[in-house]
Amino acid sequence: MAFATDGATRSALAEFARDLYLPEEDVIDGGADAAVAKLSNMPTPEYLFVDLSDGSPLEQLDKLAGVCDPGTQVICIGAVNDISLFRAITTAGVADYLVKPVTPEALKQAYERAHHLAEAPAAGATGAKMIADVIVVVGTRGGVGASMTATNIAWILGHEQKKKVALVDLDPYYGSAAMTLNLEPGRGLSEALEAPDRIDKVFIERTMLKQHDNLLVLAAEESMQNEVPLSAGNIETMIEKIREGFRVVVIDSPRGNMPALKAAIRMATHIVLVSDYSVLGMRDALRLSGLANSLSAGTPQFVVTNQGVRGKTDINAKDFQDTTGLAVNAEIPSDMKSVGAALDAGVPLGVGAPKSPVFRALRGICTKLYAEPVKKEKGEKEQGSFLGGFLKKKAG
Repeated sequence: MAFATDGATRSALAEFARDLYLPEEDVIDGGADAAVAKLSNMPTPEYLFVDLSDGSPLEQLDKLAGVCDPGTQVICIGAVNDISLFRAITTAGVADYLVKPVTPEALKQAYERAHHLAEAPAAGATGAKMIADVIVVVGTRGGVGASMTATNIAWILGHEQKKKVALVDLDPYYGSAAMTLNLEPGRGLSEALEAPDRIDKVFIERTMLKQHDNLLVLAAEESMQNEVPLSAGNIETMIEKIREGFRVVVIDSPRGNMPALKAAIRMATHIVLVSDYSVLGMRDALRLSGLANSLSAGTPQFVVTNQGVRGKTDINAKDFQDTTGLAVNAEIPSDMKSVGAALDAGVPLGVGAPKSPVFRALRGICTKLYAEPVKKEKGEKEQGSFLGGFLKKKAG
């Protein structure tokens, strides 16, 4: 069942319903209030799409507290593109949050993710599979620090946040992720792309480079004479297979290979755009954001600007936002000496430059991507557990 507050969203939901042979009459006009009115006297459907555009998304969610049965997979749609909101909603137990405008394909992907959650064995059960988030990092220009950002995000999530992370460097010729972590690239990425259907636990243990118990790397350093099959289908199959065994997949996506870039964006649950403060950087940030909207509408975008690329410039975050319409979610300050020394030593910034403001900024990005619920003093309600609150109210 689905609820939409505008015609475009309703049309996308209706087309999605037709594709899955679901009754179109289950797409209803209205938002959370309409959902509450409709579901108050009936069992909650297994999958529920709710448009939260009428007011505060969190307040709209709270209105559903009395009508959600345990086990319902809730997929929210909203107009606010904010990574902190996305994390708050999904940490609370909502299956997914899509930003308008949505497409039937984006709705289908959200439904499939929700289906995986519903069908997955309980955490810790024998044979349980994890369905990883897919963070795609792409630079607007060459040399803006996208690979440095991707590698260190993966390192921080694995080492400090204790998540099981796969770092995938999608450039088989010029990729730097493995060398940045002092690892020999080998041919792992090439083998995975040649036969992605073969990827399983044994393949991962044999092919991926182990930097840490929580951080494995898939990379390659191919001869320029070799042809690596960077087809979109192979890349998407590879990512889908890998994400079953990890909590997070971080993809360092080459900007210049369009089939690879498009495939990665289609699989993304988060998109991180890294730019500098230049006219060309702003132009291509806008173009890449538009590409992401067309291929993966509703997927949260996180814009990072690197001040350490061009040195002092007259362009700032406000100029960037005014020109592109894209909010700058994080700035990486300039610290070329510490960062250069760590890169030359082949170690992540957390090892080679842990006190660098660059590393602190990257840690802040990870915190925003994976913000923990805010704990209140004893007696106060804990924030960030909306569906938990729903189920408690239902149980009461």
